[in-house]
Amino acid sequence: MIPQASLAAALAEKRSDRRIDVLRHIQDCGSISEAARRVGISYKAAWQALDTLSNLAGVELVQRSVGGKGGGGAQLTADALLLLEAADAMGHAREQLHVQLEHARQLPAAADPQARAAGQAGISVATTLARLQVMTSMRNQWPCVVAQLSRSGPLVQVELQGADAGAQFVLHSHITDESAQLLGLRQGLPVLAMCKATAVTVQAASEAAALAPGSNGWQGKVTRATRGGTVQELAVRLQSGVQLVGFSRQASSLRARSAVQVTVEPSAVVIALSGE
Repeated sequence: MIPQASLAAALAEKRSDRRIDVLRHIQDCGSISEAARRVGISYKAAWQALDTLSNLAGVELVQRSVGGKGGGGAQLTADALLLLEAADAMGHAREQLHVQLEHARQLPAAADPQARAAGQAGISVATTLARLQVMTSMRNQWPCVVAQLSRSGPLVQVELQGADAGAQFVLHSHITDESAQLLGLRQGLPVLAMCKATAVTVQAASEAAALAPGSNGWQGKVTRATRGGTVQELAVRLQSGVQLVGFSRQASSLRARSAVQVTVEPSAVVIALSGE
């Protein structure tokens, strides 16, 4: 099983958001292409970062000038500068909290029992708090570690292993190369894999077809079945211990303890950084 980091160690890790890094370098050099080079991503990925940030902020963050004496360039808007200030403030608060927790962890047993308990409890709290930062409608969320990356044209095939279930839970995701760059995906990186319950297909194990290499499919047993119209919503516990929710696409008589096969298209699996 992959060990969980302490809360202090998790907060000490200076994992940067490459989208914010693009803004910082545009502020420094006034060029999107140069900012991309400094961050270590493609020009296309840098534009994806800017588009995503603008969508999230609801305003334009970069103004471009074309031609002219300087040959054109890019300049941050006042809103972008405010966003960078907020990011700096959050980073400072994170560092301060890390210092406090590290101090609590090093306290002798007789000193301040509550503070000492907080430091010791960090092993389980760290990962949980980091994962809770990601709020989404996707009901299936699995803490994973990147096991392998394979590039094929504009796509990257990502093989993930369950962080809590170990190598017994293997999951595949297909994402664009730009997304892989912006996430900074690399072997061993902790991530959060997610998919909607409606993307999960559940069928009786006796009726399941053979799985193709690189596909997502697992054996398990139904723990809860809810019928609604012609479909069933099913909660399933996999052999690895992982829990998930999906649907039976056809009228079926699946019930609690029924043996089933669960499948998810790799393109339906979303990868997020939880900050742990």
